[in-house]
Amino acid sequence: MSQSIVQTVTGPVPAQDIGIADAHSHLWIDAVAGADPAAPQLNDEALLLDGLKAYSLAGGQAIVDCQPAGCGRDANHLYRLSTASGVKIIACTGFHRRRYYGPQHPLWQMAAGEASDFFRSEAEEGLVETRARPGVIRPGFIKIAAERTLVESPTALFEAAAAVNKLTGLAIEMHTERGADAEFFLAFFAEQGVLPERLIFCHMDKRPDFGLHTELAQAGVMLEYDTFFRPKYEPERHVWPLLRQMIAAGLASSVALATDMAESALWRRPGPAAFITTIGQRLEKEGIDLDSRAKLLGGNITGRLALKPQHNDPNPVNPVDPVDNS
Repeated sequence: MSQSIVQTVTGPVPAQDIGIADAHSHLWIDAVAGADPAAPQLNDEALLLDGLKAYSLAGGQAIVDCQPAGCGRDANHLYRLSTASGVKIIACTGFHRRRYYGPQHPLWQMAAGEASDFFRSEAEEGLVETRARPGVIRPGFIKIAAERTLVESPTALFEAAAAVNKLTGLAIEMHTERGADAEFFLAFFAEQGVLPERLIFCHMDKRPDFGLHTELAQAGVMLEYDTFFRPKYEPERHVWPLLRQMIAAGLASSVALATDMAESALWRRPGPAAFITTIGQRLEKEGIDLDSRAKLLGGNITGRLALKPQHNDPNPVNPVDPVDNS
């Protein structure tokens, strides 16, 4: 049986070698002319490298970077950070919320076909800013961003992401606005032919509705929780009780934990190592079994991003197929 892989900025890695992985963070965000003035910037290479080294020393092995093209991504920096720290970084194609782009960015005028051509080209030919390198960097997933409702969201870009998911097998990791309209987004992607097992809905702990989370998980969607270090979301009142409920209900396989460190302040304190030294250690102290901890802290997101090599196509769009997680 072919060994499944995860595509990282330094090349494909056997899924079994990924280990502890933060399912959603940010490792480089350049300033973007014309973007929302409140848009985060994350471009202090020394700070980021120190944080990654600390993460590695604590036992962290991989981080999923959720910054797509046009809103501050630079995969060349991701490559340097990965090679200098030893942490595997998984980059993305796709798009973020409109507020993070300049007002004239062409993405927002694209029809679904044009956008899918762009996302597919990044999967085939490498992320645009890396094409002058001796070896291009390819994405390990498709990041997309919803607005508060499906009606307000860029459905043409959603259609493009769905098309590229079906062509390449790359999973779709979607920003939600505090979990709003998640059930409608699931229905939309089902209509586009995207399997729920290829979807990750982010920031769902900001809508700590256990009934909804149970329904989404049972449908096959992976739910990402990341408010552990954000006091305004009251993690002791919301994410921790929700997580306990999901584990008790036998749904630990449907949750991926993350830190979503898009701000320099979070890299300074608590820093990415807290994924292990705070979240991981608390799971252990609360008596969560080893298998569930391994899934929550990397196994689940690895399984969702994992792909298997193709052998029947000498020139595939993406040299991998999705792993069957059903």
